[in-house]
Amino acid sequence: MNDQMMAAYLFYRVLDTIEDSKADLEVKRELFAETLKLFGSKKPAAAQVSHASKMLLSKLDYTYEKKLLENLNSLVATFHALQPAARTSVRRWGVVMAKGMYKFQKQKIETLDDQNKYSYYVAGVIGYLFNDLLFINGIITSELKRKLHRYAKHFGLALQKVNILRDIAADISQNRHYWPRALIAKYNLNYGSLCLKENREAAMKVLREQIEDARDYLYAAMKYILLLPKKALKVRMFCLIPLFMAIESYAKCIDNVEIFENGKVVKISREQVYDIVAKSGLWGTSNERLVRWFVAVMVRAGPDFVREEYVRSLAAAQAKA
Repeated sequence: MNDQMMAAYLFYRVLDTIEDSKADLEVKRELFAETLKLFGSKKPAAAQVSHASKMLLSKLDYTYEKKLLENLNSLVATFHALQPAARTSVRRWGVVMAKGMYKFQKQKIETLDDQNKYSYYVAGVIGYLFNDLLFINGIITSELKRKLHRYAKHFGLALQKVNILRDIAADISQNRHYWPRALIAKYNLNYGSLCLKENREAAMKVLREQIEDARDYLYAAMKYILLLPKKALKVRMFCLIPLFMAIESYAKCIDNVEIFENGKVVKISREQVYDIVAKSGLWGTSNERLVRWFVAVMVRAGPDFVREEYVRSLAAAQAKA
């Protein structure tokens, strides 16, 4: 799955670069279409890949993605060398992602439901892709794939919602608006006033609602991991490491005024990253240890985040594993 996930990630990174750019809407529509053509059922000619690469480089603004766009031919070759079933899944979810990204270029995020839909297009589809690839590679059965499907989308949403939480000040500075406008307006704020120091009390109330909304997705993501085959340690680690990095970041966001200060980055320490990687390897095959670890981190977020019914839901997921 390494090559399959790598190719998918880089393919979707091209789409993400188009979405994040300051190009006009019509230009983005054209670039989404040109990119998707490269990942069709048939391998494109070298001239077509070169043309697409030049278009992307000339019409987008980018930073480190430049190397990716310059080496698009390598990515296309890698993608078309994958087994057909994997290519089909990567392409299928890439089309959903591109269409959703383009939709939200024209539509503002007004409500939490809008935020969920946006998060699905940019991250939730990855959960479904991962599920497909696990099955294609014989790591899960069709029955387990069906059980995992319930939580697969929420796994991606959990990671995305934490990013949306902690990046609010930087996103506003780049004119990116992912917090629901209606939620901000509920406290008599808007995107121009949300990060002002004199509005901290109201802004913290908006933050609290965003924090509470993200909680259930983190629990669902944990349930997804608990259902994965215990013997598939590397697969579990692939999920555990980003999830627990997100959970630790989530805990740091709670009641933290720094998230509204542009230039301040709410992130976990290098030592915490090392700790997460080590624990993922040591405890990755033990659902009991993983649940205790998860609860211990959520306790730091506050008692409201480890209510009895939430912990019971994890126990139920363990029982089904």
